[in-house]
Amino acid sequence: MPCAQPARNDRLCHFNEVASPVWLIGHAVVRTYPIPNKSARRSASRRKKNKQMGASRDAGDQIVKRLTFQGQTLATGAGTAIPVFEISTGDVQAYPAAEFASFAARYQQYRVRSMRVSGKATQPVQTSTISHGCLFRGDFIGSSGPSTVAQVFSDENARMNSTCKDFTDVVDWSRNPNARLWNPTSAIIPTANLFSWVGASAQVPALTTATTYYALEVEWEVEFRGAQ
Repeated sequence: MPCAQPARNDRLCHFNEVASPVWLIGHAVVRTYPIPNKSARRSASRRKKNKQMGASRDAGDQIVKRLTFQGQTLATGAGTAIPVFEISTGDVQAYPAAEFASFAARYQQYRVRSMRVSGKATQPVQTSTISHGCLFRGDFIGSSGPSTVAQVFSDENARMNSTCKDFTDVVDWSRNPNARLWNPTSAIIPTANLFSWVGASAQVPALTTATTYYALEVEWEVEFRGAQ
């Protein structure tokens, strides 16, 4: 049974049969609400933590790594010119082989976003025994790689420098939309999805026979996904 009507300024606790306790303070009515117990707070904390962990797993399912390789050179061999030399995205599995394999074992798919080709001149000065000429570089896609220095020079992105100078070129997938397609880490990139860097020198002026003119470094920007 409800308590009797309180006098003015008296305080009385009134329990409603359904709602939470109501405090009557003077003519003001203040309703109190139950405080969540510790179990409810722990459950909410676990849900938040699980959500954060799920987001972390999603973020870790796809990564971008930079793989580097040194060991390729540009040389004249038996002739007086550097023959056409091509590095394509299809080479990423072979050049940094061990490093690529370590990620291929952890992820299901990959694609190459870009590659940086740097050439360090090994003959920086011209001498009585070492002659210099021009190195031509270009970017190509798919199976359209050139076979002659004239084709290299005809590329819309063709570049040229003296063989006594260093160079750095960055080639990316912007010229070939197919390069954005994903490939199984157990397979090579299909020809139609490739892009490449190409370098060569002209016969005139002639270079010195059997001479290495550049040491190359290739840095690949590779994206992996599908953790396994």
